[in-house]
Amino acid sequence: MDLIASLFILLTAIIHCLFFKLESIDFMKEKILKKFSLTTSEGSIVKIWAFNQGFYNLFLALGLFFSIYLLHGHQRESGKMLASFILLTIIGAGLVLFSSSPKKYPVAILQALPALLGFIAVINL
Repeated sequence: MDLIASLFILLTAIIHCLFFKLESIDFMKEKILKKFSLTTSEGSIVKIWAFNQGFYNLFLALGLFFSIYLLHGHQRESGKMLASFILLTIIGAGLVLFSSSPKKYPVAILQALPALLGFIAVINL
């Protein structure tokens, strides 16, 4: 179960690193703006919010990487608690995305499902 939990935590962390890249680095690219249904002028208005949101995702990912380190070190309970908190936060964010924009359900599932599977695995450690 340790391996399964670690794999889902790692997958969730990698996805959030990619969200960081999308929102903080590539946001103003035309292809990315289209994913967000934004024009260039609309993107210019919200780019600072996207930049900030991207860093939230990066910090969540860094916390998940650290939780894996703790889980496999001598601080297993701390790793479980940190991973659980972050994974539940991500699951909550996926639910908020889905409830606020049901058409975005594929992204909400991408965000929440690996975190949910990771959380289930962590609580069974």
